[in-house]
Amino acid sequence: MIGVLYFLIIIIVVSISSIAGISGGVVLRPIFDFIGYHDVTEIAFFSGTAVLAMAVSSTIKQLTMGTEINFKIVFTLAIGALSGGFLGQVILSAMTLGFDENMVQIIQGVLSILSLIFVLAFTRDNVKNYKLRGTLWYALAGLGLGTFATILAIGGGPINVIVFVLLFGITFKESAVYSITTIFFAQAARVGTMLVDYGPERFNLWVLAFTIPAAIIGGIIGGRLNVKFSEEQIKKVFKFVVIGTILINVWNVIDFTFFNGDYEGYYDGYYALKIWIRSYGVNVI
Repeated sequence: MIGVLYFLIIIIVVSISSIAGISGGVVLRPIFDFIGYHDVTEIAFFSGTAVLAMAVSSTIKQLTMGTEINFKIVFTLAIGALSGGFLGQVILSAMTLGFDENMVQIIQGVLSILSLIFVLAFTRDNVKNYKLRGTLWYALAGLGLGTFATILAIGGGPINVIVFVLLFGITFKESAVYSITTIFFAQAARVGTMLVDYGPERFNLWVLAFTIPAAIIGGIIGGRLNVKFSEEQIKKVFKFVVIGTILINVWNVIDFTFFNGDYEGYYDGYYALKIWIRSYGVNVI
């Protein structure tokens, strides 16, 4: 059952990712691409709803556990991220109309790889930061990050965290909290726009019965662990998730560039696995 498979993947990915302020969408989207059961638009919707649910549960959990949050920064980031979510979805919709599905997935994969390499390059203790302050800077950061994440159909957690550290000179732990906030508003805009543009009938909403609970549970687990983990432990989790995601995206780019998602005659075992996943999902949901 594809719903059960998504449930297991989401609860594991989100639990680990949200420790470091990563929504899990940056990992989920390439994994769903890899499975190949849904098309680009459906993957964007299901990963977006999962990320949205995670952001809500993780934020509530951190607030109830006494995490300090500057709500002025949160509000300003929210306005920027909300606007970015709408803008990014407009751009992504234009891409799906202008290119075939494989090309969109290749573009998303390449941009993800480049942005995550950038993230790794700046995950060092001696990186210069600019300690920018002010409403305009927070709003622009939210706008840019929300737009970029929505185009890639991800939450954008790793990119958010590093950008906040570089621009505002805050710690990884603080950045993780504001990252989740930005993710929430950007994904709310993206999911809302998709429902208006395509209509609920475009999506198999039964899948949400598996993806949303898994994301909520994962967000609660990750939010609890974030409070308990040290700054150094959060950095290690962050690097682990980023490196793993780069590898998945590299494989997917190779897949869609050279094999067009069809491995028959090349890697028969892997091809059979993908066909089994698709067929099993069709029979159950």
